[in-house]
Amino acid sequence: MVPQGLAETLIESGLLLTEQAESALHLAQQENMPFVTLLIRQGITESARLAAVIAENFGYPLLDLDAVDISACCCEALDHSFLHKHRVLPLTVPSPQAHPASDAPLIIVFADPVSLQALDDIRMHTGQPIEAVVADGARLWQLLDHLLAEPTAETLTGGAAIRTALDEIDADDSRLNDIAALAGTPGSDDSKTDEAPLVRFVDNILGDAMRLNASDIHVEPFEEFARIRCRVDGCLRELSCPPATLAPRIISRIKVMADLDISERRLPQDGRMRVAAGPAKTVAGAPDMPKHVDFRVSTMPTLWGEKVVLRLLDDAATRKRLDDLGYTTEQQSRYHAALQKNQGLILVTGPTGSGKTVSLYAGLGLLNTLERNISTVEDPIEMQMHGINQLAVNRRTGLDFASALKAFMRQDPDVIMVGEIRDRETADIAVKAAQTGHLVLSTLHTNSAAGSITRLLNMGVPAYNLCGSLSLVIAQRLVRRLCNACRIADEISQARLCAAGMSAGQASRAQVCLPVGCQRCHQGFRGRVCVAEVMPMSAELNALILSGAATPDISAAATRMGMASLRESALARVAASDITLADADRLML
Repeated sequence: MVPQGLAETLIESGLLLTEQAESALHLAQQENMPFVTLLIRQGITESARLAAVIAENFGYPLLDLDAVDISACCCEALDHSFLHKHRVLPLTVPSPQAHPASDAPLIIVFADPVSLQALDDIRMHTGQPIEAVVADGARLWQLLDHLLAEPTAETLTGGAAIRTALDEIDADDSRLNDIAALAGTPGSDDSKTDEAPLVRFVDNILGDAMRLNASDIHVEPFEEFARIRCRVDGCLRELSCPPATLAPRIISRIKVMADLDISERRLPQDGRMRVAAGPAKTVAGAPDMPKHVDFRVSTMPTLWGEKVVLRLLDDAATRKRLDDLGYTTEQQSRYHAALQKNQGLILVTGPTGSGKTVSLYAGLGLLNTLERNISTVEDPIEMQMHGINQLAVNRRTGLDFASALKAFMRQDPDVIMVGEIRDRETADIAVKAAQTGHLVLSTLHTNSAAGSITRLLNMGVPAYNLCGSLSLVIAQRLVRRLCNACRIADEISQARLCAAGMSAGQASRAQVCLPVGCQRCHQGFRGRVCVAEVMPMSAELNALILSGAATPDISAAATRMGMASLRESALARVAASDITLADADRLML
């Protein structure tokens, strides 16, 4: 087994020989034990130096347990079985008398980075802010063994039991000094400070992104600084630009929250996390319930460190109905009609971030009844939906879209949703499932509805199978919506509008507007609006497919049958003062 991540760092620092690291990694895998835990338990390397490397590598302060005030230990704050499982030691820090004890942070001492995964559980259980510090693993475990060996907390009062345990291992009775210095950050007199500075910084970034209704957060390390941006209404905006030295710690914090391997920095990783976003209103008279936002987290190694992108997955998207999608009445009617069929293939196409998944979930919401068995396979599961069997792709175990579809076919399905058709095998199974009494919904990356037909044919799907299965194709984009509060009329000639593609009648009635900017929006835009083309299949289109017609011919035939193209839909939004003509042109339709 080739040493990577922390194992490689330990080799480079001289703490382990390559042969020792390889042997320890192999043994840890055999014993199903974390790598660092094995090193500490077997005494393979000097535990004090190991703790120093972990502290430096992951950006956490290093604590000398011999300098801990014995009255600061508070094992009673957590269940002993929890402490034994995660091998962490909680410490309290005296707070000024003017402040309640709950404002003081709870210091969590750890030795193995795997233990950091329990921080959020500790925070939720205790209701206190958390700061994590690294300590000598052998010394920490020795202390924990003494503390956890105590039969009950009642046998000794207050900190006496802990004092006795520390005395047994000759711990120094000196007081833990300034926690701000311990954390390597300036102290704070703010009584409302409820997190360590780094944790608070990351939480503020997440909170700002949620308040701005951002769709993504980008954390990008560079040589001299790190850049943190969020995508709002389709455009990236800078939130912060911290120094480069903080980038590893910020990224490690996010990886801990997403349950990722913080020691692995050379390979991409994918994870998920949930963050509280404040209270959400419930029915009248009932207490407010906490509202949560799920994040999909993706890491990727770059020249100056790991880049992290977080996709915000607001569960409100799973509650959208068809009339919330922004389709015209006719487009919505066509989608609804296709969903009412017992079989067939419905495709939603468009680039990443065009709202394809939301459109599919809106359709599933209409179909989600007790009478239907609905299964989905996604990579990953973006939104959780009650009453639907959701499966995530896992390539490490060989579970891909194609194998999941094969399994679904043995599960008596009524409706199947495939996150994306990417290859011939998946396309072939999806098409055949749609031909044999199942309603199949999926996405495809193409520029237009007609282009999806050409894409499937190029994948190797036979034309006759496609004609017998495909029911509807939707192509869509999301475009910035003009702010209603500050938009102003654009003095534009009808001739220019006609040249852009509007009919003479549409140009004469159009109310074209320009962005201004106010306190309610960002540079004159607020939110996004959907622009779509919805193409139902017909005998004429099937005949064109069988004859090998090109994409423009199929698109022209669909237009003659009444389909509004993406360009026409965008111009209709321009005429209704929803978007600018410049944004419509930027779609390059």
